[in-house]
Amino acid sequence: MRHVGISIHFSSYGVFAMPILSTIRLQKLALICGLFLACWALLPVSGHAQNSTAAVTGAVADSTGAKVPGAKVTLTNVETNVARATVSNNTGDYNFVGVPPAKYTLSVTAPSFQTQKIAAFDVAVDQTVNINAVLKTGDVNVSVTVEAVGAQIESTTSQLGTVIGTKEVNDLPLNGRNFTQLLELTPGATPISVGQNSSGSNTANNNGDAYIAPSLNGQTSRSTFYTLDGLNDTNNWYNTYAIPPIIDTILEFKVSAHDSAEYGGVTGGVVNLATKAGTNSLHGSLWEFIRNNAFDAIPWVPPTTPSIYRQNQFGVQVGGPVVVPHLYNGHDKTFFEIAYEGYRKTQNAASVLLIPTAAQMAESSWGSGINLPYADFSSATTGIAGCSSGATTVVTASCQLYDPTGNNNANSNRPGYVGNQIPASELDPRAVAYINALFPAPTTIPGYAFTAENEEVTTPTIYNTYNWMIRLDQHIGTKDFIFARYNNWQEKTTGSSFPHLFSYSQLPAQQYGVSWLHVFNPSLTMQVQYGRTHVSYNSYALFDNPAAYNAYMPDPSLAQNFIGGITLMPDLSVSGGQNGFGAGENSSPAANEANTHEWLGSISKTIGRHVIQAGGGWEEINYGETIRNDTSSFNGSATSDFTVTAGNTAVPQPGAGPGATTATVAKQTGVGLASFLLDEPTSATKRNVLLTERPGGIGNIYVQDTWHALPKLTLNMGIRYDRTVIPQYGTDASIGNQGSIETGDFDFNTGKYILQVAPPTCAVRGRAPCLPSATLPANVEVALNQKILHGSKLNIGPRFGLAYSVNNTLAIRGSFGIFFDNWAASIQLPQNFQGSWPDVGTLGVSSLNTPGSALYVTGQNPFAVGTSLAGLQPAASPFTSNVNYFVDPLVKNPYSEQWNLGIEQQMDRNTVFSLNYVGAETHRLDIGGYYNTGALSTTSFATRLAKDINQTTGVWSGANATGQPFPYMQPDKWDRPGGNATYNALQASLARTSSKGLTYHAAYTFSRSIDEGDDGFFGVEGGVTEDPYNVRGSRGPSGYNIPHLLTLAATYAVPVGKGKSFSTGNKIGDYILGNWEVSSIFILRSGQAFTITSSGDIGNTGNGGTYERANYNGASTVPLGGRNRFHWFNTSAFSTPLSGTLGNSGRNMLMDPTYYQEDVSVFRDFPIWESLRVSLRADAFNVLNHPVLGTPGAATTTPTNTAMTSGLGVITGTANSQRIMQFSGKIQF
Repeated sequence: MRHVGISIHFSSYGVFAMPILSTIRLQKLALICGLFLACWALLPVSGHAQNSTAAVTGAVADSTGAKVPGAKVTLTNVETNVARATVSNNTGDYNFVGVPPAKYTLSVTAPSFQTQKIAAFDVAVDQTVNINAVLKTGDVNVSVTVEAVGAQIESTTSQLGTVIGTKEVNDLPLNGRNFTQLLELTPGATPISVGQNSSGSNTANNNGDAYIAPSLNGQTSRSTFYTLDGLNDTNNWYNTYAIPPIIDTILEFKVSAHDSAEYGGVTGGVVNLATKAGTNSLHGSLWEFIRNNAFDAIPWVPPTTPSIYRQNQFGVQVGGPVVVPHLYNGHDKTFFEIAYEGYRKTQNAASVLLIPTAAQMAESSWGSGINLPYADFSSATTGIAGCSSGATTVVTASCQLYDPTGNNNANSNRPGYVGNQIPASELDPRAVAYINALFPAPTTIPGYAFTAENEEVTTPTIYNTYNWMIRLDQHIGTKDFIFARYNNWQEKTTGSSFPHLFSYSQLPAQQYGVSWLHVFNPSLTMQVQYGRTHVSYNSYALFDNPAAYNAYMPDPSLAQNFIGGITLMPDLSVSGGQNGFGAGENSSPAANEANTHEWLGSISKTIGRHVIQAGGGWEEINYGETIRNDTSSFNGSATSDFTVTAGNTAVPQPGAGPGATTATVAKQTGVGLASFLLDEPTSATKRNVLLTERPGGIGNIYVQDTWHALPKLTLNMGIRYDRTVIPQYGTDASIGNQGSIETGDFDFNTGKYILQVAPPTCAVRGRAPCLPSATLPANVEVALNQKILHGSKLNIGPRFGLAYSVNNTLAIRGSFGIFFDNWAASIQLPQNFQGSWPDVGTLGVSSLNTPGSALYVTGQNPFAVGTSLAGLQPAASPFTSNVNYFVDPLVKNPYSEQWNLGIEQQMDRNTVFSLNYVGAETHRLDIGGYYNTGALSTTSFATRLAKDINQTTGVWSGANATGQPFPYMQPDKWDRPGGNATYNALQASLARTSSKGLTYHAAYTFSRSIDEGDDGFFGVEGGVTEDPYNVRGSRGPSGYNIPHLLTLAATYAVPVGKGKSFSTGNKIGDYILGNWEVSSIFILRSGQAFTITSSGDIGNTGNGGTYERANYNGASTVPLGGRNRFHWFNTSAFSTPLSGTLGNSGRNMLMDPTYYQEDVSVFRDFPIWESLRVSLRADAFNVLNHPVLGTPGAATTTPTNTAMTSGLGVITGTANSQRIMQFSGKIQF
């Protein structure tokens, strides 16, 4: 991320010319740098700085090599004619900073010397262009034009970075026109994400486009920061971009890492995008891109019939000078750029359902109402085929339905329904009416038996997005440059899984900002910026009419009184038997997935051979979400019978039916539809939560010295301080409500449970959140100042780099630095423990209407069991059952020690080759999953836990049968900063700028990334550690470790026509044969690593996650006969561990198949007049239509050698799609 810089001059010896050892530790840095930072903290600057601008530097000398001070150097933008001037200082050096990316010319004049003019050259985003001028003695009015160097090497900086220019952005094939696909052109960028940002509700996932959330240089995919024109464009929740720029507005972007002190906040890298600015000439384009499944290849895996897919992307982009006839002429000073793009997609994957029949609802015909004597569940014709025994006719011992109210529900002798026919008098008319309102009449679907599927939903899912931008640039004289930009994104999605129930999602996002660059004098400049980024996500499921609600008539305690005063039809979830369904309303708008205000500022000062920058910044962040849903669940329990208990293994059970035995009783699971028609719910929940966070933020301050120590040697030295002020959960306005600030967090460092705010007692408030007793339970304490999370303050990162120019075409570069990750999960962690004791995050009741229960409640009012909805109270203590995602109160920012050493060689005028060794050691990474687990044992954890904790009162007995560190606490999920990672890579690139129609970019990375059990956060991003007390025992290849990655991208314009390499000598021939272009992206990489796991708590440690790895016997993992999709690895080499043990196989020890794909574009330009032309284009993604096999089944079963049954080692899917075609047309002027 970026910071604002203040550049100050010290001495020519370099303010940071101090040795920095690779073994530097933060405590020592504090002593070395504390005084220095204290002084800088007094500077009145703000910001974080990622430059979307660039710099042009150089030296002026005469033909003898003597420096020429006082020479006037003028830098002129070719397309806007805006010029800036400076003078060379007493060492002959000159420096332009804050230079917008564009094409420029340079002129140098000095008394007694001829004027030297440098022909047009490109300045890329975040690039330092070094151009030296050698003046000849003579008349100043005589000018000599020197052709600029083509592709330039980075000879003054040590950062790693790849610039993706306008031509690549516009001409390479992009599925869905998403720029992130081009990140793969960067060495060290791995297109694998195991984080939540690879899916979910965010603008990065633009309705299924080919989007990637890369890992950069061995860091997690959450450790990437996005900027747009130097302003924060990061979605704080998912750590992806917030608003995707329209492709036609992107000037270029750079992926950079291992940067100077100006950059920070993440350990991975910065994706720095620059948008186009207006020019003196009016220009623009109109386009439309279309996709249709009719053009695509047939899918490889079922269903092999392509679903309906229609996609249109269309837009317009215009830029130029601001001109108001007779009033204002903005040529050379005021420019605009506006753009709009719409996206429409219709996708129809028809779904089939088995819905209830009229006979099952005692109706003579669909919708007639109850008019038959029985609800018929007697045969397959009426739907009893869902019996768990699989029988299609009544087999009393295995499919008998039982009357939940007959003979008193609490009596063990429940009568069965004769012939599985339920008397109509016992049915609830509201349930029947609801089904009639939800579904149309069942019908016969071609290809399906009526008893298997009898309803088809064909409502398409429709995606609409609107993306527009406006940018204004104002140049006031030669000293003030201002730009302002506004981006707006609106995404709406509608779909349906039931005929009258529709899902809606809205994703509005906006970003706006302003930047002012002021030149005080040739050696001093200042830049200040303000930016605002906001992303929301609103998700709803709503019926299109009130018929279902009016039919079912839920009680207001369940369906009403939601935040905002809204009413929701409960989700009625029916399971058990084939006729299951789940349909209901919910409303969960997330107000702030990204909510950032940023204040930035920088100053740059040139003194002698030093360019000193310093700055700092503050970015305010927080999060808010409303969660509203309610559910009544019906399974077969209400119409089932007692199950066999231990010690009764061969004895027929009372009420189980004639001839019932252990084997048959276990199959008497009832039918959920029957339970629903009888209005006998099994459980119910209601969540009505307003999640809030108090504002937090990320602040920083830095100083950077770029010292041209010798004519060929540049030293880059700096220091940076980053501080994350963690947003604390909850505001005072939430007190007393569900999801309030009156919640708590486990501290497994000390064995304490910390209350953020202590609520009143339940006797006073009468409902949660409340304390069951006036006295806090043992080991429970209240946080000071309502602050649970404290974070880390000692985030000091030194940077040191050097660049040595061996000659004009070869540079040796290297750097070392410490980088902190301030953004990853910054707003997600604080809200994870919301709803914990003494709150009740989800109000719920369970085990309702089950055999032996004397309690009866309805689905309309399931909370009416001896209490009211508002009266549900917390457990006696937080130590009985309080499962949540808890956080170490002393959570600290991850940090990474990073280094690189390499060369950059200009191969010819247009081609540059680079080769770098890149390394990193990263610490304090998040380790998620369960903690406070027990010792390994062959005795179940629950049995041992009952000896330690009274499960009703939560009181600890004083024993430690479980072998836990804190036996009075149950194991729970806990994120703590205890992980480490190592990355080593050899990175190479070969890039050619456009010459004779050919542009290409090749990137190859040979790398290895190793970490300790978690590739992200919360124990759900890349797995968990097998033993939470031996984190290093889970050390292995990262989930995003790709040892070999090769990416080739090229565009080639056929060199035929006037002014090109070849000509037919005929205008018509040139017109026909010329103006063709082809482009391609080819990717070849290693497969992705995966782990062989064994599910369940095999070790009996109380760990509720999938933590066990399988046992490995040391045999070859390659199956006899070689690998294929049915036997990808030798399954006999792995087995399920014995009870009370941990598996010995390595984490991520196997890899799935090698991945490769080629995408190709072919397009033809039709010149019309001057710059006006029409372009037609065809894109083929996976042009060879080659399937890449996906990841095989990787979970063991018992017995182990049942690969075809369990799926172990079997690949059932693909990692890529079949060939997809995209066609487009564009008008450009």
